[in-house]
Amino acid sequence: MAYIEIAPHNKGIAKKYKRVAGCLIAFACRRSFVEGKEGYVAFDVLEESHENEKKLMEMYSKKYKAVRLDNTTTMIILPEGSEKLINEFLK
Repeated sequence: MAYIEIAPHNKGIAKKYKRVAGCLIAFACRRSFVEGKEGYVAFDVLEESHENEKKLMEMYSKKYKAVRLDNTTTMIILPEGSEKLINEFLK
């Protein structure tokens, strides 16, 4: 999964659409199962500052069931997390 970002008009209280990121991530999870990757989805968190990077990683962990790979900026959604996201966002 690469280059997922919320559009400027879809941030904050006045956002136009809800749950866009969750739907996109859940779609990537479903594609992983379809492509025979067993539901594993990996991505890197790249942010300008270390503090923002840390906050994003915490958010991905809580909201999207991602786990950090060792002490890197790589995160992985495991099959169990993928199934939960698919059920939450795509069904």
